Amino acid sequence: MESSASGSRVDIIFYTRQLHNGGVDRVVFNLAEEFLRRGIRCSILVDIDNPHSPFRTLIPPGVGYDVLNAKGPLARLFKLRRYMRGNRPAALMCTSFGFPNLYAVVVRWIAGVPFRLMLTEHCFPSVDRAGPRPWQSRYWFFPLAHYLYPFADRIVAVSRGTALDLAKVIRIDPKSIACIYNPIVNDAMIAQSQQSVDHPWFAAGGCPVIIAVGRLEPQKNFSLLIRAFARVRAQMPARLVILGDGGERDMLVALVAQMGLEDDVALLGFVPNPHAYVAKATLMVLSSDFESLANVVIEAMAVGTPVIATDCPSGPAEALNRGQCGTLVRVGDLEGMSAAILAVLRQKPAPVARSWLDQFSTRQVADRYLALLAPDAG
Repeated sequence: MESSASGSRVDIIFYTRQLHNGGVDRVVFNLAEEFLRRGIRCSILVDIDNPHSPFRTLIPPGVGYDVLNAKGPLARLFKLRRYMRGNRPAALMCTSFGFPNLYAVVVRWIAGVPFRLMLTEHCFPSVDRAGPRPWQSRYWFFPLAHYLYPFADRIVAVSRGTALDLAKVIRIDPKSIACIYNPIVNDAMIAQSQQSVDHPWFAAGGCPVIIAVGRLEPQKNFSLLIRAFARVRAQMPARLVILGDGGERDMLVALVAQMGLEDDVALLGFVPNPHAYVAKATLMVLSSDFESLANVVIEAMAVGTPVIATDCPSGPAEALNRGQCGTLVRVGDLEGMSAAILAVLRQKPAPVARSWLDQFSTRQVADRYLALLAPDAG
């Protein structure tokens, strides 16, 4: 077992299958940093190491990183049990949807050591339910979750819509699921947003820059954004920057070339500090088909960048206060998205009130998690 923990007892373990390339990792890092500031020791525990994850090098100093090296169901169960017996944390917080949550429930029965258990939902479960067949493991997750999830001390979803969706999909009482928004806004993020950006398009006095951030995967529907941008570009000078990597990169590059937008669209890949780019952009657009909360929407509001987002299930509407803090357009609406972009570029809206953003601050969110996860630690 690989470990970077200090060897002393850890108070809270964040457990997931592996580090990925998205907002959940940033959420865990933000929570872990806030817990550390309060003197609460924590580690990130993964079934397998993902050497390709760009977040692997961004784990906050002082936060442990432990690898079970467990690939099959039995290996995960028994290696997790051994880890919990050896480290005896006060609490285990599962941070990814799927079988790790079920393993954690079973391990609490067989570990022989007490710990509080929280299951958190950062995705939109009904999307995962749509595809699997009986011979696929995902098919069996949902009936198992119906029986096992209620044995956790707490179940948390990152938006009200996600909580309702989870309750419907695994058939449990919606009242058993708490909603806690993600910990996004903090002093470190604001400081990062003020750093310089080494790209000529963000120089003062240039033409408007539209920015989007996310994994280049079908869920994010960046092809819709590129097509909408083409309509905008036909009416006024503008540029589009997309931050992130993923499986659709080649397709999106080809689409940009097909539409003759090579001089005005840049796919910059993963950047460690996207906040600096978002803060200097004229507008941030989220074109997703579904989102649990949409962290990038909150990050943009926090640094004063106007937001346009699809009114997808279910997070963006919650984050934007049903359209009062940004513009919502229908999912897949090419004409509506291009019109909304033009409207914001022609008249910049007022910044979002700080009072609305407070509910997404790491301090307030950490308070709520600790009240449920480790009542004696806060």
